[in-house]
Amino acid sequence: MTPGQHGVQLEGGEAPAPTSGFQGSVGYRWLHSDRMFSHDVEQTQREADGSQEINDSNFIDLGIRYDFTPRFSATFTVPFSVHDRSQVVRALNLQRTILDRFHTHSAGIGDIRLEGNAWTLNPKEHAKGNALFGVGISAPTGDRDVKDTFEFSDFASRILARQQTVDQSIQLGNGGWGVILDLYAYREIAPRLNGFVNGSYTMTPEEKYSPSASPVEFGDYSIADSYMGRGGFEYLVWPKVSLAFSLAGRIDGVPVHDLVGGSEGFRRPGYAVSIEPGVSLAVNSWSFSVNTPVALYRNRQQSVLEQALGMAPVAAGFADFVVTCSVTKKF
Repeated sequence: MTPGQHGVQLEGGEAPAPTSGFQGSVGYRWLHSDRMFSHDVEQTQREADGSQEINDSNFIDLGIRYDFTPRFSATFTVPFSVHDRSQVVRALNLQRTILDRFHTHSAGIGDIRLEGNAWTLNPKEHAKGNALFGVGISAPTGDRDVKDTFEFSDFASRILARQQTVDQSIQLGNGGWGVILDLYAYREIAPRLNGFVNGSYTMTPEEKYSPSASPVEFGDYSIADSYMGRGGFEYLVWPKVSLAFSLAGRIDGVPVHDLVGGSEGFRRPGYAVSIEPGVSLAVNSWSFSVNTPVALYRNRQQSVLEQALGMAPVAAGFADFVVTCSVTKKF
Protein backbone atom coordinates (compact mmCIF):
# COMPACT_ATOMS: atom_id res chain seq x y z
CA MET A 1 0.00 0.00 0.00
CA THR A 2 1.34 3.41 -0.94
CA PRO A 3 0.09 6.94 -0.29
CA GLY A 4 -1.71 7.42 -3.57
CA GLN A 5 -3.64 4.16 -3.46
CA HIS A 6 -6.29 4.92 -0.84
CA GLY A 7 -7.70 8.28 -1.79
CA VAL A 8 -5.68 10.07 0.90
CA GLN A 9 -5.35 13.74 0.02
CA LEU A 10 -3.11 16.28 1.66
CA GLU A 11 -4.66 19.47 2.95
CA GLY A 12 -5.66 21.64 -0.03
CA GLY A 13 -5.96 18.83 -2.58
CA GLU A 14 -8.84 19.18 -5.04
CA ALA A 15 -9.14 15.55 -6.12
CA PRO A 16 -12.47 14.02 -5.07
CA ALA A 17 -12.64 12.09 -1.82
CA PRO A 18 -13.21 8.33 -2.06
CA THR A 19 -16.85 7.28 -2.36
CA SER A 20 -18.61 3.92 -2.35
CA GLY A 21 -18.09 2.24 -5.69
CA PHE A 22 -15.57 0.58 -7.95
CA GLN A 23 -12.00 1.54 -8.67
CA GLY A 24 -9.70 -0.10 -11.21
CA SER A 25 -5.92 0.01 -11.21
CA VAL A 26 -2.94 -1.13 -13.23
CA GLY A 27 0.43 -1.40 -11.52
CA TYR A 28 3.77 -2.05 -13.19
CA ARG A 29 7.16 -2.93 -11.70
CA TRP A 30 10.50 -3.52 -13.44
CA LEU A 31 13.87 -4.65 -12.14
CA HIS A 32 17.27 -5.65 -13.49
CA SER A 33 19.16 -7.79 -10.97
CA ASP A 34 22.87 -8.43 -11.56
CA ARG A 35 24.80 -7.48 -8.39
CA MET A 36 25.76 -10.65 -6.46
CA PHE A 37 26.00 -10.63 -2.64
CA SER A 38 26.84 -13.21 0.02
CA HIS A 39 25.91 -11.71 3.40
CA ASP A 40 26.52 -8.01 2.72
CA VAL A 41 29.74 -8.60 0.76
CA GLU A 42 29.44 -8.00 -2.97
CA GLN A 43 30.95 -10.75 -5.08
CA THR A 44 32.71 -8.36 -7.45
CA GLN A 45 34.71 -11.20 -9.03
CA ARG A 46 31.46 -12.52 -10.54
CA GLU A 47 30.96 -9.34 -12.54
CA ALA A 48 34.69 -9.18 -13.37
CA ASP A 49 34.72 -12.64 -14.96
CA GLY A 50 31.22 -12.30 -16.42
CA SER A 51 29.73 -15.21 -14.47
CA GLN A 52 26.94 -13.43 -12.55
CA GLU A 53 23.30 -14.47 -12.88
CA ILE A 54 21.16 -11.71 -14.40
CA ASN A 55 17.40 -11.40 -13.95
CA ASP A 56 15.19 -9.03 -15.92
CA SER A 57 11.64 -9.05 -14.55
CA ASN A 58 8.42 -7.25 -15.46
CA PHE A 59 5.38 -7.38 -13.16
CA ILE A 60 1.86 -6.17 -13.98
CA ASP A 61 -0.90 -6.09 -11.33
CA LEU A 62 -4.52 -5.68 -12.42
CA GLY A 63 -6.69 -4.65 -9.49
CA ILE A 64 -10.35 -3.98 -8.76
CA ARG A 65 -11.37 -2.32 -5.49
CA TYR A 66 -14.86 -1.88 -4.15
CA ASP A 67 -15.61 0.65 -1.40
CA PHE A 68 -18.52 -0.62 0.68
CA THR A 69 -18.36 2.60 2.74
CA PRO A 70 -15.70 5.32 3.06
CA ARG A 71 -14.11 3.17 5.79
CA PHE A 72 -14.34 -0.38 4.43
CA SER A 73 -13.19 -1.78 1.10
CA ALA A 74 -12.04 -4.97 -0.63
CA THR A 75 -9.43 -5.38 -3.36
CA PHE A 76 -8.98 -8.25 -5.84
CA THR A 77 -5.62 -8.38 -7.64
CA VAL A 78 -4.53 -10.53 -10.57
CA PRO A 79 -0.75 -10.38 -11.14
CA PHE A 80 1.15 -11.22 -14.31
CA SER A 81 4.90 -11.41 -14.80
CA VAL A 82 7.49 -11.93 -17.52
CA HIS A 83 11.01 -13.04 -16.55
CA ASP A 84 14.33 -13.59 -18.31
CA ARG A 85 17.24 -15.16 -16.41
CA SER A 86 20.73 -15.33 -17.86
CA GLN A 87 23.50 -17.57 -16.51
CA VAL A 88 26.69 -19.27 -17.69
CA VAL A 89 27.70 -22.85 -18.43
CA ARG A 90 31.22 -23.84 -17.39
CA ALA A 91 33.63 -26.53 -18.55
CA LEU A 92 34.35 -29.39 -16.16
CA ASN A 93 38.04 -28.53 -15.95
CA LEU A 94 40.07 -27.14 -13.06
CA GLN A 95 39.78 -23.61 -14.44
CA ARG A 96 35.98 -23.87 -14.72
CA THR A 97 36.19 -22.11 -18.06
CA ILE A 98 33.05 -20.26 -19.13
CA LEU A 99 31.80 -21.83 -22.35
CA ASP A 100 28.57 -19.95 -23.00
CA ARG A 101 25.82 -17.81 -21.51
CA PHE A 102 22.21 -18.96 -21.92
CA HIS A 103 18.74 -17.69 -21.01
CA THR A 104 15.70 -19.24 -19.33
CA HIS A 105 12.24 -17.67 -19.26
CA SER A 106 8.85 -17.70 -17.57
CA ALA A 107 5.68 -15.74 -18.24
CA GLY A 108 2.07 -15.90 -17.07
CA ILE A 109 -0.36 -15.33 -14.23
CA GLY A 110 0.92 -15.18 -10.65
CA ASP A 111 -0.71 -15.78 -7.27
CA ILE A 112 -4.01 -13.89 -7.11
CA ARG A 113 -4.82 -11.88 -3.98
CA LEU A 114 -8.02 -10.89 -2.18
CA GLU A 115 -7.82 -8.38 0.65
CA GLY A 116 -10.16 -6.47 2.93
CA ASN A 117 -9.19 -3.02 4.27
CA ALA A 118 -10.56 -0.83 7.05
CA TRP A 119 -9.72 2.69 8.21
CA THR A 120 -9.60 2.91 12.01
CA LEU A 121 -11.27 6.35 11.86
CA ASN A 122 -13.88 7.83 9.54
CA PRO A 123 -11.84 9.41 6.69
CA LYS A 124 -14.41 12.19 6.23
CA GLU A 125 -13.92 13.34 9.84
CA HIS A 126 -10.19 12.65 10.23
CA ALA A 127 -8.49 13.96 7.09
CA LYS A 128 -5.31 14.95 8.95
CA GLY A 129 -4.40 11.50 10.23
CA ASN A 130 -5.62 7.93 10.03
CA ALA A 131 -4.52 4.30 9.82
CA LEU A 132 -5.63 1.62 7.39
CA PHE A 133 -5.36 -2.09 8.20
CA GLY A 134 -5.65 -4.88 5.66
CA VAL A 135 -5.99 -8.66 5.88
CA GLY A 136 -6.10 -10.96 2.88
CA ILE A 137 -5.15 -14.23 1.24
CA SER A 138 -2.83 -15.13 -1.60
CA ALA A 139 -3.89 -18.19 -3.61
CA PRO A 140 -1.33 -20.46 -5.35
CA THR A 141 -2.62 -19.83 -8.88
CA GLY A 142 0.82 -19.09 -10.34
CA ASP A 143 2.73 -21.99 -11.88
CA ARG A 144 5.44 -23.07 -9.44
CA ASP A 145 7.06 -25.62 -11.76
CA VAL A 146 7.83 -23.72 -14.97
CA LYS A 147 10.48 -25.46 -17.09
CA ASP A 148 12.87 -24.32 -19.78
CA THR A 149 15.98 -25.52 -21.60
CA PHE A 150 19.26 -25.41 -19.64
CA GLU A 151 22.79 -25.83 -21.00
CA PHE A 152 25.36 -28.18 -19.44
CA SER A 153 28.88 -29.30 -20.23
CA ASP A 154 30.33 -32.80 -20.53
CA PHE A 155 33.95 -33.76 -19.89
CA ALA A 156 34.81 -33.01 -23.50
CA SER A 157 33.54 -29.42 -23.01
CA ARG A 158 30.65 -30.05 -25.35
CA ILE A 159 27.49 -28.08 -24.56
CA LEU A 160 24.43 -30.23 -23.94
CA ALA A 161 20.83 -29.21 -23.30
CA ARG A 162 17.97 -30.58 -21.20
CA GLN A 163 14.63 -29.47 -19.78
CA GLN A 164 14.72 -28.42 -16.14
CA THR A 165 12.63 -26.44 -13.66
CA VAL A 166 13.63 -22.77 -13.83
CA ASP A 167 15.23 -20.99 -10.91
CA GLN A 168 13.07 -20.15 -7.91
CA SER A 169 13.57 -16.41 -8.53
CA ILE A 170 11.60 -16.55 -11.81
CA GLN A 171 8.88 -19.03 -10.88
CA LEU A 172 5.43 -17.51 -11.41
CA GLY A 173 4.03 -18.65 -8.08
CA ASN A 174 5.35 -18.69 -4.52
CA GLY A 175 4.34 -22.32 -4.20
CA GLY A 176 1.59 -22.20 -1.58
CA TRP A 177 -1.17 -20.26 0.15
CA GLY A 178 -0.35 -17.01 1.93
CA VAL A 179 -1.94 -14.76 4.56
CA ILE A 180 -1.38 -11.06 3.91
CA LEU A 181 -1.17 -8.42 6.65
CA ASP A 182 -1.02 -4.75 5.61
CA LEU A 183 -0.71 -1.39 7.35
CA TYR A 184 -0.77 2.17 6.04
CA ALA A 185 -0.90 5.20 8.34
CA TYR A 186 -0.35 8.92 7.85
CA ARG A 187 -0.36 12.12 9.86
CA GLU A 188 -0.27 15.78 8.86
CA ILE A 189 2.90 17.43 10.18
CA ALA A 190 2.40 20.88 8.65
CA PRO A 191 0.11 22.29 5.95
CA ARG A 192 0.69 20.23 2.78
CA LEU A 193 3.18 17.92 4.54
CA ASN A 194 2.34 14.40 5.71
CA GLY A 195 4.41 11.73 7.38
CA PHE A 196 3.50 8.11 6.61
CA VAL A 197 4.40 4.50 7.37
CA ASN A 198 3.51 1.50 5.24
CA GLY A 199 4.15 -2.20 5.79
CA SER A 200 3.17 -5.59 4.45
CA TYR A 201 3.92 -9.16 5.54
CA THR A 202 2.87 -12.38 3.79
CA MET A 203 2.83 -15.54 5.93
CA THR A 204 3.10 -18.94 4.22
CA PRO A 205 2.04 -21.85 6.48
CA GLU A 206 3.27 -24.49 4.00
CA GLU A 207 6.98 -25.30 4.21
CA LYS A 208 8.27 -26.56 0.85
CA TYR A 209 7.51 -28.38 -2.39
CA SER A 210 9.41 -30.61 -4.82
CA PRO A 211 9.89 -29.34 -8.41
CA SER A 212 9.53 -32.10 -10.98
CA ALA A 213 13.01 -31.42 -12.42
CA SER A 214 14.81 -29.60 -9.61
CA PRO A 215 17.75 -27.38 -10.61
CA VAL A 216 19.24 -27.53 -7.09
CA GLU A 217 21.02 -30.49 -5.55
CA PHE A 218 18.95 -30.16 -2.36
CA GLY A 219 15.73 -30.92 -4.26
CA ASP A 220 12.94 -28.99 -2.55
CA TYR A 221 12.03 -25.32 -2.93
CA SER A 222 11.11 -23.49 0.26
CA ILE A 223 7.75 -21.65 0.41
CA ALA A 224 8.97 -18.49 2.05
CA ASP A 225 7.39 -15.53 3.83
CA SER A 226 8.09 -12.04 2.48
CA TYR A 227 7.90 -8.53 3.88
CA MET A 228 8.10 -4.84 2.98
CA GLY A 229 8.31 -1.71 5.12
CA ARG A 230 8.33 2.00 4.24
CA GLY A 231 8.33 5.26 6.11
CA GLY A 232 8.75 8.84 4.97
CA PHE A 233 7.18 12.14 3.99
CA GLU A 234 4.89 13.43 1.25
CA TYR A 235 4.56 17.09 0.28
CA LEU A 236 1.73 18.59 -1.77
CA VAL A 237 3.32 20.86 -4.38
CA TRP A 238 0.34 21.80 -6.57
CA PRO A 239 -3.08 21.48 -4.87
CA LYS A 240 -5.08 22.01 -8.07
CA VAL A 241 -4.02 18.62 -9.45
CA SER A 242 -2.89 17.07 -6.15
CA LEU A 243 0.71 16.91 -7.38
CA ALA A 244 2.83 15.55 -4.53
CA PHE A 245 6.40 14.43 -4.04
CA SER A 246 7.46 11.82 -1.51
CA LEU A 247 10.68 10.50 -0.03
CA ALA A 248 10.85 7.34 2.04
CA GLY A 249 13.17 4.75 3.48
CA ARG A 250 12.28 1.22 2.45
CA ILE A 251 13.16 -2.40 3.23
CA ASP A 252 12.17 -5.46 1.17
CA GLY A 253 13.08 -8.99 2.10
CA VAL A 254 12.58 -12.70 2.64
CA PRO A 255 13.18 -13.84 6.27
CA VAL A 256 15.41 -16.72 7.30
CA HIS A 257 12.61 -18.18 9.47
CA ASP A 258 8.89 -18.06 8.62
CA LEU A 259 6.46 -16.86 11.27
CA VAL A 260 4.26 -19.93 10.79
CA GLY A 261 5.35 -23.37 9.56
CA GLY A 262 8.83 -24.67 8.77
CA SER A 263 11.62 -22.91 6.90
CA GLU A 264 13.50 -25.79 5.27
CA GLY A 265 14.14 -26.30 1.58
CA PHE A 266 16.09 -24.08 -0.81
CA ARG A 267 15.49 -20.35 -0.38
CA ARG A 268 17.53 -17.17 -0.67
CA PRO A 269 16.69 -15.14 2.45
CA GLY A 270 17.92 -11.58 2.62
CA TYR A 271 16.88 -7.98 2.33
CA ALA A 272 17.58 -4.69 0.59
CA VAL A 273 17.41 -1.27 2.23
CA SER A 274 16.58 1.56 -0.18
CA ILE A 275 15.78 5.23 -0.44
CA GLU A 276 12.57 5.77 -2.39
CA PRO A 277 11.68 9.03 -4.14
CA GLY A 278 8.19 9.23 -5.64
CA VAL A 279 5.69 11.48 -7.35
CA SER A 280 1.89 11.25 -7.52
CA LEU A 281 -0.82 13.13 -9.38
CA ALA A 282 -4.63 13.09 -9.16
CA VAL A 283 -6.88 14.67 -11.79
CA ASN A 284 -10.65 14.22 -11.56
CA SER A 285 -11.24 10.45 -11.29
CA TRP A 286 -7.70 9.51 -12.39
CA SER A 287 -4.56 9.18 -10.30
CA PHE A 288 -0.98 8.32 -11.24
CA SER A 289 2.15 7.50 -9.27
CA VAL A 290 5.80 6.63 -9.90
CA ASN A 291 8.22 5.39 -7.23
CA THR A 292 11.84 4.34 -7.68
CA PRO A 293 13.53 2.60 -4.72
CA VAL A 294 17.34 2.89 -5.01
CA ALA A 295 19.28 0.27 -3.04
CA LEU A 296 21.69 1.49 -0.36
CA TYR A 297 22.42 -1.81 1.43
CA ARG A 298 21.93 -5.46 0.47
CA ASN A 299 22.36 -8.62 2.54
CA ARG A 300 21.97 -12.25 1.43
CA GLN A 301 21.42 -14.04 4.73
CA GLN A 302 22.23 -17.65 5.55
CA SER A 303 19.22 -19.95 5.14
CA VAL A 304 18.16 -22.73 7.51
CA LEU A 305 19.44 -25.30 5.01
CA GLU A 306 22.80 -23.55 4.68
CA GLN A 307 23.10 -23.31 8.46
CA ALA A 308 22.47 -27.04 8.78
CA LEU A 309 25.12 -27.82 6.16
CA GLY A 310 27.61 -25.35 7.62
CA MET A 311 27.99 -23.49 4.36
CA ALA A 312 28.16 -19.78 3.54
CA PRO A 313 25.16 -18.20 1.81
CA VAL A 314 25.08 -18.93 -1.91
CA ALA A 315 25.45 -15.55 -3.61
CA ALA A 316 22.17 -13.97 -4.75
CA GLY A 317 21.49 -11.16 -7.18
CA PHE A 318 20.10 -7.76 -6.17
CA ALA A 319 18.93 -4.83 -8.28
CA ASP A 320 20.44 -1.35 -8.03
CA PHE A 321 16.97 0.16 -8.34
CA VAL A 322 13.37 -0.78 -9.09
CA VAL A 323 10.85 1.22 -11.12
CA THR A 324 7.20 1.05 -9.99
CA CYS A 325 4.24 2.96 -11.37
CA SER A 326 0.46 2.78 -11.21
CA VAL A 327 -2.64 4.21 -12.86
CA THR A 328 -5.98 4.26 -11.01
CA LYS A 329 -9.48 5.11 -12.24
CA LYS A 330 -12.52 5.68 -10.00
CA PHE A 331 -15.87 4.70 -11.45
